[in-house]
Amino acid sequence: MSRNKDKHEGASGRTYHIMSEAERASGRRGGWTTLEVTGGVRALAPQLFQLTHLTALYLNDNSLQRIPPDINHLVNLHTLDVSNNKLRSLPAELGDLIQLR
Repeated sequence: MSRNKDKHEGASGRTYHIMSEAERASGRRGGWTTLEVTGGVRALAPQLFQLTHLTALYLNDNSLQRIPPDINHLVNLHTLDVSNNKLRSLPAELGDLIQLR
């Protein structure tokens, strides 16, 4: 399975992109439906929850302490991996994601 990286600023201050400037400027969504965010990430950017077309989100092996309730905007998610983080609880809004397996 191919995993892609969307624009994300990690704890080290690095920013990653998978869409070109032209694609972002046109407002087009990429053809990708899977996103992997790794590298010791401590917090998730609010823009992540605008990617409602995602069907798989891999947030494993980071330093996340919480998942924001806005996760419920990702209504098409089938797969969510938050393993190997520093989570103490999960938001109740995960229950809104009825497509999760």
